[in-house]
Amino acid sequence: MIRICLIGAGNVAIALAREILENNALSLVQLICREQNRVPNDLSHLPISNHFNALPDCDFVIIAVSDYAIHEVSQKIPLSDAIVVHTSGASSIDLLNKHSKRGVMYPLQTFSQVRRLHWQEIPLLLEGNNTNVNDKLEKLSKTLSTFVTHTKEEERLHMHLAAVVVNNFTNHLYVEIDKFCKSKNIGFNMLIPLIEETTRKLSSLDPRNSQTGPASRGDLQTIERHKSIAMTNELADIYLFFTSQLLKQYNENL
Repeated sequence: MIRICLIGAGNVAIALAREILENNALSLVQLICREQNRVPNDLSHLPISNHFNALPDCDFVIIAVSDYAIHEVSQKIPLSDAIVVHTSGASSIDLLNKHSKRGVMYPLQTFSQVRRLHWQEIPLLLEGNNTNVNDKLEKLSKTLSTFVTHTKEEERLHMHLAAVVVNNFTNHLYVEIDKFCKSKNIGFNMLIPLIEETTRKLSSLDPRNSQTGPASRGDLQTIERHKSIAMTNELADIYLFFTSQLLKQYNENL
């Protein structure tokens, strides 16, 4: 059984803690976090501490904290034979340079404490500082996911940027449209089937080939009608920016 000490109480840490508890190949020997009141009730029975000086024997110490805190936390972890790993997609493995055995296990997914995810479907991007660490990190990761791959720092950073655009930026569009729907007394929930189908298409179509809408077909009349609708400055800017790009990309004669 792989013994894990987990550091953090944010979305990734809590999701990992829950998954580890349900995994017969893994054992969560301790959860370390500064604010123990952030730990959900279903995890309150775990051995929880806010001190690093009494780290139990373990195979991995997984740091799942904000990027800016990774190095500080790493420096507080006592030297041991454990492999110290962080979960960030945008941070260097060198933030863990105090430790001779170090690595990265980046779960390419968005996490919320109120939602349970299927870890077997989450891509895990790995990096270790030597072959032995890579092998052990891969063994750990394959107990969590069927989609495990080794990546260098630059490639992981590129994937993180791509993830920010397709997830965070897209969700920002949903936020703006939710506000728009409420201002017009129409239901955002009516858009859910459209959102789901748009995502499903990507499994069989290239994103460019799945593009639809007035801008992609050069429908200037519909675009002008949209522009006449009262909307917030933020939404107007978004609409004009994306419309301009789509018109250029899909309509050579305009």
